[in-house]
Amino acid sequence: MSSLADAVAGTIATITALGALGTGAAGLVDASKAFGGGVSNFGLGYINAALKPFAAALDNATPAWPELVRASWINGMPKEDQKAATKSLIRLGLSAVNSAEIAAAGHVDAAALQTALTNIQSGAPSTVADVNTLGRLNGMIDAAMDAGYERADQQYRNASKVAAGAASVVLAVWAGQLMKGYAVTGLDTGHLFWPSVLAGLLAVPIAPIAKDLASSLQAAASAVQAVKR
Repeated sequence: MSSLADAVAGTIATITALGALGTGAAGLVDASKAFGGGVSNFGLGYINAALKPFAAALDNATPAWPELVRASWINGMPKEDQKAATKSLIRLGLSAVNSAEIAAAGHVDAAALQTALTNIQSGAPSTVADVNTLGRLNGMIDAAMDAGYERADQQYRNASKVAAGAASVVLAVWAGQLMKGYAVTGLDTGHLFWPSVLAGLLAVPIAPIAKDLASSLQAAASAVQAVKR
């Protein structure tokens, strides 16, 4: 019975330590945002690529739109709010002058879009054709931004996990070398490098579930002990 309890206690301690290591590594990666945006810069390229076809309207709205888009992304503004703000800039800068470029990007007829925008700017009533053209353009803008922001979010999340994993491995190897250097009592420190690397790799995926995993293991061990009695 005591051997089971010791094994469970050791496993829980290991899981807790790995969770703490993974959390610490993720914290280091998150702290990189203080230096020029750090890991938050990942994914921004997809957003800029998605918005590039609509640059004529964005430039007309404000030449500083790349900085505005970047600031919103790095600061972690909700994606829907970011897309809504960027879409508002496109609408603000859309005019009969740049309608040909925007029509090509939005896959709508250039003459129809120019007519629709001219009617809006002159205050003339919009026709059914105008509404359909603007609706199609609106849909294409939404589709382009959805694709850009989703791919950006995916790259950011993947890059964050990889960076956290790398930081975790470095921390684990460093800790292993410290234990080896200080010859921790009762610990075989002869070959700690590869075990440290393995611990670092496991720490990040285990961190979010470490507490639940340890609790479940404790509950399972308690149930086994109760049955044996």
